[in-house]
Amino acid sequence: MRKYTFSLLLLLLLAILPMQVFAKTTGAPVREYPAPLLITNAGQGPGGKMARLLIGQARVLKLGTDFFYKSEPKEDDLSDLDYSCLLIVIGSTDKGLGASGITIDDEIDRLKRVIKHAKDIDLPIIALLLEKDKRSTIKTNSNERCIDLICPASDWMIVVKDGNTDQRFNKISDKYDIPLTEIGSAMEFMKVSKQIFVK
Repeated sequence: MRKYTFSLLLLLLLAILPMQVFAKTTGAPVREYPAPLLITNAGQGPGGKMARLLIGQARVLKLGTDFFYKSEPKEDDLSDLDYSCLLIVIGSTDKGLGASGITIDDEIDRLKRVIKHAKDIDLPIIALLLEKDKRSTIKTNSNERCIDLICPASDWMIVVKDGNTDQRFNKISDKYDIPLTEIGSAMEFMKVSKQIFVK
Protein backbone atom coordinates (compact mmCIF):
# COMPACT_ATOMS: atom_id res chain seq x y z
CA MET A 1 0.00 0.00 0.00
CA ARG A 2 2.82 2.40 0.83
CA LYS A 3 4.42 2.06 -2.60
CA TYR A 4 1.10 2.93 -4.26
CA THR A 5 0.69 5.95 -1.98
CA PHE A 6 4.23 7.10 -2.85
CA SER A 7 3.53 6.70 -6.58
CA LEU A 8 0.23 8.56 -6.29
CA LEU A 9 1.84 11.46 -4.45
CA LEU A 10 4.65 11.71 -6.98
CA LEU A 11 2.22 11.66 -9.89
CA LEU A 12 0.22 14.40 -8.21
CA LEU A 13 3.34 16.53 -7.86
CA LEU A 14 4.17 15.97 -11.50
CA ALA A 15 0.73 17.17 -12.45
CA ILE A 16 0.68 20.34 -10.35
CA LEU A 17 4.25 21.57 -10.72
CA PRO A 18 4.71 23.59 -13.92
CA MET A 19 7.89 22.87 -15.83
CA GLN A 20 8.98 26.50 -15.70
CA VAL A 21 9.56 26.40 -11.92
CA PHE A 22 12.47 24.03 -12.38
CA ALA A 23 15.85 25.61 -11.83
CA LYS A 24 18.41 25.64 -14.59
CA THR A 25 20.69 22.65 -15.02
CA THR A 26 24.28 23.69 -14.37
CA GLY A 27 27.75 22.19 -14.51
CA ALA A 28 28.89 19.57 -16.99
CA PRO A 29 26.78 19.30 -20.15
CA VAL A 30 24.17 16.59 -20.36
CA ARG A 31 25.38 13.36 -21.95
CA GLU A 32 23.40 10.95 -24.09
CA TYR A 33 22.94 7.22 -23.50
CA PRO A 34 20.77 5.01 -25.70
CA ALA A 35 18.35 2.41 -24.39
CA PRO A 36 18.49 0.01 -22.69
CA LEU A 37 19.78 1.08 -19.28
CA LEU A 38 19.71 -0.49 -15.82
CA ILE A 39 18.70 1.41 -12.66
CA THR A 40 19.62 0.33 -9.15
CA ASN A 41 20.00 1.69 -5.61
CA ALA A 42 22.97 2.41 -3.40
CA GLY A 43 21.72 2.19 0.16
CA GLN A 44 18.18 0.89 -0.44
CA GLY A 45 16.59 4.34 -0.12
CA PRO A 46 13.53 5.45 -2.15
CA GLY A 47 15.57 7.25 -4.82
CA GLY A 48 15.84 4.27 -7.15
CA LYS A 49 12.09 3.85 -7.39
CA MET A 50 11.69 7.60 -7.80
CA ALA A 51 14.15 7.62 -10.72
CA ARG A 52 12.31 4.69 -12.29
CA LEU A 53 9.00 6.54 -12.03
CA LEU A 54 10.39 9.84 -13.33
CA ILE A 55 12.01 8.22 -16.36
CA GLY A 56 8.76 6.42 -17.07
CA GLN A 57 6.76 9.64 -16.77
CA ALA A 58 9.07 11.30 -19.30
CA ARG A 59 7.39 8.95 -21.80
CA VAL A 60 10.48 8.42 -23.92
CA LEU A 61 11.43 4.96 -22.67
CA LYS A 62 9.26 2.04 -21.60
CA LEU A 63 9.93 0.14 -18.37
CA GLY A 64 10.77 -3.49 -19.04
CA THR A 65 11.71 -2.80 -22.65
CA ASP A 66 13.96 0.27 -22.77
CA PHE A 67 14.95 0.55 -19.12
CA PHE A 68 15.03 -1.83 -16.20
CA TYR A 69 15.07 -1.55 -12.42
CA LYS A 70 16.65 -4.01 -10.00
CA SER A 71 17.03 -3.06 -6.35
CA GLU A 72 19.81 -5.56 -5.66
CA PRO A 73 21.41 -6.68 -8.91
CA LYS A 74 24.23 -9.18 -8.86
CA GLU A 75 27.23 -9.08 -11.17
CA ASP A 76 25.64 -11.32 -13.79
CA ASP A 77 22.58 -9.08 -14.00
CA LEU A 78 24.70 -6.37 -15.58
CA SER A 79 25.20 -8.57 -18.63
CA ASP A 80 21.54 -9.56 -19.12
CA LEU A 81 21.24 -7.06 -21.96
CA ASP A 82 23.60 -4.77 -23.83
CA TYR A 83 23.03 -1.92 -21.38
CA SER A 84 24.44 1.49 -22.29
CA CYS A 85 24.91 2.46 -18.63
CA LEU A 86 24.24 1.58 -15.01
CA LEU A 87 22.33 4.33 -13.20
CA ILE A 88 23.05 4.05 -9.47
CA VAL A 89 20.76 6.18 -7.31
CA ILE A 90 22.38 7.11 -3.99
CA GLY A 91 20.36 7.29 -0.81
CA SER A 92 20.35 5.07 2.25
CA THR A 93 17.73 4.57 4.92
CA ASP A 94 17.63 2.17 7.86
CA LYS A 95 14.04 1.40 6.89
CA GLY A 96 15.01 0.44 3.35
CA LEU A 97 17.92 -1.69 4.50
CA GLY A 98 15.73 -3.35 7.09
CA ALA A 99 13.01 -4.13 4.56
CA SER A 100 15.66 -5.74 2.36
CA GLY A 101 16.96 -7.74 5.32
CA ILE A 102 20.52 -6.47 4.94
CA THR A 103 22.95 -4.17 6.72
CA ILE A 104 24.84 -1.28 5.18
CA ASP A 105 27.95 -3.47 5.27
CA ASP A 106 26.12 -6.09 3.18
CA GLU A 107 25.03 -3.37 0.77
CA ILE A 108 28.52 -1.92 0.42
CA ASP A 109 30.00 -5.38 -0.23
CA ARG A 110 27.40 -6.05 -2.93
CA LEU A 111 27.97 -2.67 -4.54
CA LYS A 112 31.72 -3.23 -4.61
CA ARG A 113 31.22 -6.43 -6.59
CA VAL A 114 28.75 -4.75 -8.95
CA ILE A 115 31.09 -1.79 -9.57
CA LYS A 116 34.04 -4.09 -10.23
CA HIS A 117 32.04 -6.09 -12.75
CA ALA A 118 30.77 -2.91 -14.44
CA LYS A 119 34.37 -1.79 -14.83
CA ASP A 120 35.41 -5.21 -16.12
CA ILE A 121 32.79 -5.08 -18.89
CA ASP A 122 33.26 -1.34 -19.60
CA LEU A 123 29.73 -0.45 -18.50
CA PRO A 124 29.55 3.30 -17.71
CA ILE A 125 28.24 4.24 -14.26
CA ILE A 126 26.07 7.30 -13.64
CA ALA A 127 25.80 8.33 -9.99
CA LEU A 128 22.48 10.05 -9.27
CA LEU A 129 21.36 11.85 -6.11
CA LEU A 130 17.71 12.96 -6.01
CA GLU A 131 17.30 13.67 -2.30
CA LYS A 132 18.05 16.83 -0.35
CA ASP A 133 21.13 17.03 1.85
CA LYS A 134 20.27 15.19 5.05
CA ARG A 135 23.65 13.61 5.65
CA SER A 136 25.00 13.80 9.16
CA THR A 137 28.44 15.15 10.02
CA ILE A 138 29.52 11.65 11.02
CA LYS A 139 31.82 10.47 8.24
CA THR A 140 30.81 6.81 8.61
CA ASN A 141 27.07 7.25 8.11
CA SER A 142 25.47 5.09 5.42
CA ASN A 143 24.85 7.87 2.89
CA GLU A 144 28.46 9.02 3.06
CA ARG A 145 29.68 5.45 2.65
CA CYS A 146 27.59 5.06 -0.49
CA ILE A 147 28.86 8.37 -1.88
CA ASP A 148 32.47 7.45 -1.10
CA LEU A 149 32.07 4.16 -2.95
CA ILE A 150 29.92 5.08 -5.95
CA CYS A 151 30.99 8.58 -6.97
CA PRO A 152 34.75 8.05 -7.44
CA ALA A 153 33.94 5.01 -9.59
CA SER A 154 31.36 6.83 -11.71
CA ASP A 155 31.70 8.27 -15.19
CA TRP A 156 29.23 11.09 -14.50
CA MET A 157 27.48 12.51 -11.42
CA ILE A 158 24.02 14.10 -11.46
CA VAL A 159 22.89 15.64 -8.17
CA VAL A 160 20.11 17.89 -6.98
CA LYS A 161 21.34 21.30 -5.88
CA ASP A 162 19.91 20.87 -2.37
CA GLY A 163 21.87 17.65 -2.02
CA ASN A 164 25.16 19.42 -2.63
CA THR A 165 24.97 22.33 -0.20
CA ASP A 166 28.35 21.44 1.27
CA GLN A 167 29.94 21.14 -2.19
CA ARG A 168 30.64 17.48 -1.40
CA PHE A 169 30.24 16.41 -5.01
CA ASN A 170 32.29 19.29 -6.39
CA LYS A 171 35.22 18.08 -4.31
CA ILE A 172 34.83 14.56 -5.68
CA SER A 173 34.53 15.95 -9.19
CA ASP A 174 37.73 17.94 -8.82
CA LYS A 175 39.67 15.13 -7.15
CA TYR A 176 38.75 12.38 -9.58
CA ASP A 177 38.08 14.49 -12.70
CA ILE A 178 34.47 13.28 -12.97
CA PRO A 179 31.86 15.46 -14.74
CA LEU A 180 29.24 16.86 -12.35
CA THR A 181 25.82 18.17 -13.38
CA GLU A 182 23.51 19.88 -10.89
CA ILE A 183 19.76 19.88 -11.36
CA GLY A 184 17.34 22.16 -9.57
CA SER A 185 15.11 19.46 -8.13
CA ALA A 186 14.25 15.79 -8.27
CA MET A 187 11.36 16.65 -10.58
CA GLU A 188 13.73 18.28 -13.04
CA PHE A 189 15.35 14.90 -13.56
CA MET A 190 12.26 13.87 -15.52
CA LYS A 191 12.88 16.66 -18.04
CA VAL A 192 16.64 16.04 -18.16
CA SER A 193 16.14 12.29 -18.61
CA LYS A 194 14.50 13.00 -21.97
CA GLN A 195 17.82 14.40 -23.16
CA ILE A 196 19.97 11.70 -21.55
CA PHE A 197 18.18 8.46 -22.32
CA VAL A 198 17.12 7.99 -25.94
CA LYS A 199 15.96 5.15 -28.14
